[in-house]
Amino acid sequence: MHRDTALLAWSKRDFWLCMARAFAPPATSADYLEAFQTALPDDLETISEEIGLHLGAEIADLRAAATAITDPMDLQRLYAGLFLTPPTPVMVNTGFYLDGAVMGDSEDGIAAAYARHGFERHQHFRDLNDTPAVQAEFLALLFEKAGERARAGEDVEARAWNSEAEAFLAAYVCRWITPFLRDLETASRDHGVNPVYAHLARLVWLAVEGSVASPEAEVIKAGMDSLPRGSARGIGALTAEDLAEIAYRLERDGLAWDHVAQNDGW
Repeated sequence: MHRDTALLAWSKRDFWLCMARAFAPPATSADYLEAFQTALPDDLETISEEIGLHLGAEIADLRAAATAITDPMDLQRLYAGLFLTPPTPVMVNTGFYLDGAVMGDSEDGIAAAYARHGFERHQHFRDLNDTPAVQAEFLALLFEKAGERARAGEDVEARAWNSEAEAFLAAYVCRWITPFLRDLETASRDHGVNPVYAHLARLVWLAVEGSVASPEAEVIKAGMDSLPRGSARGIGALTAEDLAEIAYRLERDGLAWDHVAQNDGW
């Protein structure tokens, strides 16, 4: 069971690593374009099966759109035209979709989440914390830690890291992905540009939809106030799910939660 939990967490890590690379500013080398056209959709096909997401049709559309890009510079120009060159049709700083402006409350909240986990960007990386690529890389880190704990047989710690990742998704990515995707689809349609980034965003949207419907996310949404006294069935000792929720909230607030695993025999 520990192995299955670890493999699922690592598959989610790999998905978000793919998204981190895909939404980063593209390189201009032929090797990068080839990887974007072939390795990226190949990896996503494998990962989506491991996670249990049915993304075949969307990945096929992604592959077709990527294959239509014949020059590495065309991919760079597409990225710049969508996200960087004023007036940008799509905001790469997703805090705009959450706060109506750049450098709002969400930027501070995301930065605080990064700091809690020692997630640091390279000193020469100039983008803000709220870009899709940076958030995806952070999610990959959280799922990596969940996998490590699961492999070690530390169930409560693994659940806590999974809960942290699901909470970050719910607090930020779930809220900006729909308007972000809508803007990409509108730009692709109205300006007649290649829709490859719209397909990538739709993959994120589908993955997030699958994630927020998971049992782990339901525990988070229920919140501490709704946790029953005793176990999840209202009797006896706290279950692993209960302990994981408590551990997540302690960790979120910067408090130690390793003692939770020792409670009631854990």
